[in-house]
Amino acid sequence: MCGPVIDAILDFNRGRDPALLKLKFKRMAASAFSFFRGADHLFAAAWHELRPRDPGPDILCCGDLHLENFGAFVTDDGQARYDINDFDEALVAPCAMDVARCTTSIFLAAEEWALPPLQAATLALAFLSNYRRAVTDAAHTGHAGEVTLGGRTETVLDLLSGYLGSRAKLIEAYTQQGKGGRRRIVRDKKHFDVSKKVAKRVAKAVEKYGAANERTDEYGVLDVTGRIAGIGSLGLERYTVLIEGQGSPDGNRLLDIKEANPSAARAASEAPQPDFGDSEARRVVEAQRQLQGKPSRGLDVLRIGEEDYRLRDMIADENRTKLDAFRHNPDRLARAIELAGRITGWSHIRGSHLANHNATHELARWAAGPAMDAVLGSAIRFADRTMAEYAAFMKCGLKILNSAIEKQMAAGKEKGK
Repeated sequence: MCGPVIDAILDFNRGRDPALLKLKFKRMAASAFSFFRGADHLFAAAWHELRPRDPGPDILCCGDLHLENFGAFVTDDGQARYDINDFDEALVAPCAMDVARCTTSIFLAAEEWALPPLQAATLALAFLSNYRRAVTDAAHTGHAGEVTLGGRTETVLDLLSGYLGSRAKLIEAYTQQGKGGRRRIVRDKKHFDVSKKVAKRVAKAVEKYGAANERTDEYGVLDVTGRIAGIGSLGLERYTVLIEGQGSPDGNRLLDIKEANPSAARAASEAPQPDFGDSEARRVVEAQRQLQGKPSRGLDVLRIGEEDYRLRDMIADENRTKLDAFRHNPDRLARAIELAGRITGWSHIRGSHLANHNATHELARWAAGPAMDAVLGSAIRFADRTMAEYAAFMKCGLKILNSAIEKQMAAGKEKGK
């Protein structure tokens, strides 16, 4: 299996920044679950072979759902929400794609945590049963639920490694004041300097966006860095931008700007897709607006040069789900996974509204039937396949991939002389 797996990984990541790609492969090597997150294209490639017999109706899906693709964020009206928070791979696809992928991630996380197989199956069933209940209830009432952080429920806040909450706290955590009260982004493992040319190009685009939206002063750029976050998107262009916001030193805002590639899940879906022209960023943004109860603050498309990027207010890494904290607390772990099931169901109800007028009814029928048993079996097959691919990656692939990257970096340095 080693050859085909490594060839597929190389082909998928071709053209990405070599240094960040090397970091991506290092993070993928941490566990089978991390590998699964970083190689979502392998899941898509195996979909037609391993999917459940009845994959359900075509709806708008996240496309890359897993246990750590949930988190906290603030909406445009200042409300705090907990929801699915990454839509880079969003597309119209059979609803089972999201459900099977997240269930697969439960089995892989349980393997990493050395949980007994029976406990892993129990957690997977908890996710599926709560998904079913959320879908059928929402289809009946016509209302998809949301999770707010106003009540600061114990389960949700414990899922986050350090929920930062207010914009002021975010600014305090990621920036520092210099002379005259002007702030700059702190350079660290997550934020790095970019060239003056790149910084100027990004700043110009942000300020042009502000002017077009009659918010010139608010979008005055103070600083630009590169950003490292996650696993799957490492190697793509990503920037953190500090803007004036409501004014220095405490009213500034941090923006997250991210390159958007075609969905890795596209190979798994034969469904017609909405027409967003050539803008992958528009696909991501419109999917997020549809699938979240309320989208995160500042969500929009930003034009930089001739390319579109996804723009939103920065969401700190601390606001992402960290289920590892619950690995030794089965009751809390189960409650967290039950919550993920409900959120996924609500998201799918919203996603069904984009399809034909019968999609919500079809989704409820599918969820209420024997489909969950088939999804469970499919997830077990996907988990087994992922474990085999991860073993191949660790045995011979990581060395081959790093060697290819080092050659690419050396060639780049030679060309630059």
